[in-house]
Amino acid sequence: MQKPDLPGSLLFQPAGLLALPNSVEVSDALSVNGSGVGEGSNSIKTALGEYFERRHFYREILSSKQGFLNESLRDAEVDSFVGAFIQTASKSVSIREVENHKFTLSKVVRALDFSTCFIPTICISLSSHRLEDDNFIYPLRDTCGCSFHWCPNFAFLGAVKEYLERQFLVKFWLTKKCHSIVPPGRAFELLSQKKSGIYTTLSSLLENSRFLIFLTFGFRVFVYWLSMAETRGGHHVNYCAGMSYAAMAGDALEKSILELWQTYRFMDLFKAIGSDEEKVEDYYLRYFLSCNVYETYRDITDVQVVAEEKRDASRAGFTLSGFLSVLNDQGILGYFYARHSMVNGVGCVFSKYVSPDLFLHMNNSKNINFSNKYSKEFAGAILQSRLEKMVPFP
Repeated sequence: MQKPDLPGSLLFQPAGLLALPNSVEVSDALSVNGSGVGEGSNSIKTALGEYFERRHFYREILSSKQGFLNESLRDAEVDSFVGAFIQTASKSVSIREVENHKFTLSKVVRALDFSTCFIPTICISLSSHRLEDDNFIYPLRDTCGCSFHWCPNFAFLGAVKEYLERQFLVKFWLTKKCHSIVPPGRAFELLSQKKSGIYTTLSSLLENSRFLIFLTFGFRVFVYWLSMAETRGGHHVNYCAGMSYAAMAGDALEKSILELWQTYRFMDLFKAIGSDEEKVEDYYLRYFLSCNVYETYRDITDVQVVAEEKRDASRAGFTLSGFLSVLNDQGILGYFYARHSMVNGVGCVFSKYVSPDLFLHMNNSKNINFSNKYSKEFAGAILQSRLEKMVPFP
């Protein structure tokens, strides 16, 4: 691929078995990568989408506007950001210091009413370039809430959906609580209508897996955490995981299996060719590779099953308006960054959802805003031992 707005290379790897998904890797000369698995062209679409998303949020977020938080934010919004930043900062800072700090700012819209305002660019950009003066306030940033799609509606929905999925993940890890454990027989039932036979094909590989469903945040959703361990010796992969969030249980489970397989393939090949973990640039991935032991599986599957609360049965739809309605009812202040762009002559939208009232990133071991509106409902259930160790997820 020679066009400047396209990746430099695309490696298509067809599956060796019909029941397994195809795999695709795309990359460019500046080390931005994207990967995807799936049937037919879905693997290519997924890989390209991940590549464009990462390229944009790592390299294309630029702003020349400088200002204080209160220049366009309301008092309650300023309080939320200040409350989050004094927790995420790499050094001790006071409320006054954050309020008097001049940030690089980017234009966003409020999720509440879609009015425009400006928030710190460090909440959007994954790079520290030209943000050196702000970086100490929010040093740990990840792809949480980032989205790319050709359709604006799907871009916004993908952003908030991905952000909420990560909130549920952190809550699950910190509390060890879920609402049910799905046995293999039930998993087969849920996947019986699916085209993909990947679960059947990998059943021997996944014989030690446990499927976890937890339903939370005031409306019924299906969130599957799928973990896998290999108890026999001589294997490259001893622990792996996948997660998905969807309106239908079968869809969520199938996607979590595909995600696990994508990560499993990478880990297996990485070990097979003797690659050095220390040379992996992505901190999350490097950390996940260090968790590749059976003990991690035992830790992650040491859960407490709790009854679903009645208030979790809200009828809010699995739609953008449904999500925003629930978030607004909870008093969660959120913002959407959006940029319309062109890729190879075709219009597309980059979006990111940000909320200082939720966890701002996934590394729960340091520089995270533990005290927020979402965590208040389960603060008493957070385990001290989990605060010291980041959730083992890629």
